[in-house]
Amino acid sequence: MSVRIVLSRMAETRRRFGWGAWLLFLLHTLVNRFVYFEWLELIVLDRRSLRPLPPHHGAGFTARLATADDLAALAAQPQWEIGEDKLRLFEAGDQCVLSLLDGQLAGYTWVHARGLPDLLPGLRLRLPGHVLYNYAGLTAPAFRGAGLQSMRHHSVLAQPQWTDREALVGYVRRINFASRKGQGKSGYRRIGAIWLFGRRGHPFIWLSPGARTFGIRLAEPPTPELPVHPADPATPSEGQLT
Repeated sequence: MSVRIVLSRMAETRRRFGWGAWLLFLLHTLVNRFVYFEWLELIVLDRRSLRPLPPHHGAGFTARLATADDLAALAAQPQWEIGEDKLRLFEAGDQCVLSLLDGQLAGYTWVHARGLPDLLPGLRLRLPGHVLYNYAGLTAPAFRGAGLQSMRHHSVLAQPQWTDREALVGYVRRINFASRKGQGKSGYRRIGAIWLFGRRGHPFIWLSPGARTFGIRLAEPPTPELPVHPADPATPSEGQLT
């Protein structure tokens, strides 16, 4: 990352989130000049904590699981950000839930239901059986501001094959202040953290007690590795979950 980009992000962080956030961003940047370090916050949205939608809020909104043909068509349009990695994850069993408004595709979110998501290279988690890992949501520019994020949460948990799942789990980088703020507004709560330190791709990993209490464990990464399950690219700040 160039010095110009770092300085620009630091200035934006101070302007939007204050000096405390600026200092944390600075420390994170300086540490990573010498050794790989990452701090991920694990977050959960319980079914019982879903924010009720006003009666008119979901008017014209529908959702359905994407087919292989759907994804092939979207992959041919760069604005939908369906690359080879997402297609490989679909082939491995992940699902993409399409969001439509008045019949027009407005966005999507991806769901991993097998309980072994790969958050980063070399970092695989084992999740309890009552949760889904929700990742890589996107809203088309023309539909941003329509409150699709809350409707997506409802639509995922309303899918017939997932009615036994009680929560959505995800993660956000500690220095992604915009995404953390957005997740708080959406009703997500923090359940723990993961710290990675050492060599990129093969770091020392420590899982916080809160995450362990929730039932999350570290798992052995697959060989060969599948693409990682990315966080949500909808937030401008470094593409993290929103």
